[in-house]
Amino acid sequence: MIISENHFGKENCVAYCDVLIRRNYEVINADEHFYHFVEKLVGINFLDIVHQDNLKDFKMAFETIKPGENCRMLILLRNGIGEYYWTDMVISNNGKILSGENVIEVRCYFLSAVESRYLLALDNVNKYRTILSTYRNYLFDYNSYTDMFTIYLYRGNQCNAPIKGTLEQFRERMLRILRSDSERKEFATFYNYLKNGSNMFSCMVYLPLDEHNDELYKFKVNGDSLFSINKTSVVAGYLETVDGCVSDVIPYYATSEAVDSATGLLNKRACMEYTKSVIASKDDKIHYMIMFDVDNFKSINDTYGHLFGDEVLSKIAGIINANLNGRGIAGRFGGDEFYIFTNNIKDEEALRILLTTMRKELQYAFDSRIEDFGVTLSVGVSLFPKDGTDYEELFRKADKCLYLAKEKGRNRFIIYNESKHGSLENNSRHIHKILDLSDHSEYMSGVVSDIILELVSRGKDAIDDVANNILEQFEIDGLRIYNDNSELIYSCGEYKRMPDMTNILNDKAFLSRYNKNNSMSIGIVSSVEAWHKELYNELSDSNIMAFISAWFEFKYRRYYFFYDVFNHKSRWNDSDRNFVLIISKIIASVL
Repeated sequence: MIISENHFGKENCVAYCDVLIRRNYEVINADEHFYHFVEKLVGINFLDIVHQDNLKDFKMAFETIKPGENCRMLILLRNGIGEYYWTDMVISNNGKILSGENVIEVRCYFLSAVESRYLLALDNVNKYRTILSTYRNYLFDYNSYTDMFTIYLYRGNQCNAPIKGTLEQFRERMLRILRSDSERKEFATFYNYLKNGSNMFSCMVYLPLDEHNDELYKFKVNGDSLFSINKTSVVAGYLETVDGCVSDVIPYYATSEAVDSATGLLNKRACMEYTKSVIASKDDKIHYMIMFDVDNFKSINDTYGHLFGDEVLSKIAGIINANLNGRGIAGRFGGDEFYIFTNNIKDEEALRILLTTMRKELQYAFDSRIEDFGVTLSVGVSLFPKDGTDYEELFRKADKCLYLAKEKGRNRFIIYNESKHGSLENNSRHIHKILDLSDHSEYMSGVVSDIILELVSRGKDAIDDVANNILEQFEIDGLRIYNDNSELIYSCGEYKRMPDMTNILNDKAFLSRYNKNNSMSIGIVSSVEAWHKELYNELSDSNIMAFISAWFEFKYRRYYFFYDVFNHKSRWNDSDRNFVLIISKIIASVL
């Protein structure tokens, strides 16, 4: 038996396939991917390709599945040349009847091939974005499933869509603004090509290049159709300018002059004009305006030199672009100031994940080269249209939050909330005055005092607000609290899964790790494996990479606290650890 580990590039390695199977395991129909995989067309019994170790589980699932049910399992399948592939299999009984017999539908995802093709797709996306960014003409596509027609333009890996809407909306607008019968006839030809999903077509058409401007430009259209994964047609192509006047309406942010030469990001003017154009388009989406400052960048330049400082700026640009991944535009305003305006970040939860990932990725980007060195960012965020409906108002609120982040000790992001941060008009403090807190612990003692007062005055009702404040102020991703019966009584944070601590909290080997203050601090979870394998497995499976833990007893009950960090190691200073323990003790007293 050969169980291959690297299947990418092999001719008979497929990403997924669909199979229809009789109750006697005979394959009665499948897609071409499956036949390619098994290298047979007829006489296929599905049990013949299931690995012996998985036969029992597969047969039990297959034979007991009821109409309307489905199940999922990991299983090894053998291809036509005797190699076994790990497969994520979905078995479904959708009530399908053929020749009076109930048949079962099976979809197989070949894991290694899916991974390889996913990575290849990511590379291709970035490659094609770069190629499109060098293309000087406008592009278009029409998706018959969503009925959305879009004209768009790529420049500097950024995409702008001056025309976007349903095909019928676009047709109605065009019939209003076209000036002659010949222009309407040309448009009708183009419209029919789109509507019918035509192959390899070319025509002439007059089109506008703005939702709010009806000025027309003449284009030669070249297009073709393809079919998406759900079997619906997508027509795509490009609009080639017939006269030179259309070049005059290409926006500044779409030109080569708009790119900052040091980082490859857009410059300040380009960011401003792009943001204003999106706001003016009234696309009914939410957009986040995000402003960054590199903390203590002058000190980095003074200590390590300006060449290293330039390398830091370049690294920041790369991390921003890689994580934003086309979901908006990124720019450099000058010096150590950066900017993002998002297009496809759906909610605050997704935004927090993006910001946390970028900030922590950067913090450890130079870890292997310079001991105890990390680049941190202060970040301010405002939301369109909630926080403002024009560029200036959004900018002022994001800017305010940026400097609040600096005042609070840097290395954090603050999302504007008027109830917390006040309106701009009522804010008497000069928000551009940065409080340089040389003593971090002095600031944190004020934070802890406020938290304690809130717990004392509100009791249990304050725990949610306090927990969220702890996560933000102490750079912690999750909080878990257990009682002495190993029951999880409170959690906060976006956990991949919750660790099972049932046996661990009663285990002497684990409990012995608490020090005389009933606390422990683990900076990287890999160190746990040597002394507690079960705890290590639970934490690793939950993407917890570091934690602070403590226990306290009140009213004959013991409470265990775990402050977790996801996906990266962490370093806590002594004062922050002590502050967390003080807060934990107060929380335990109100539980």
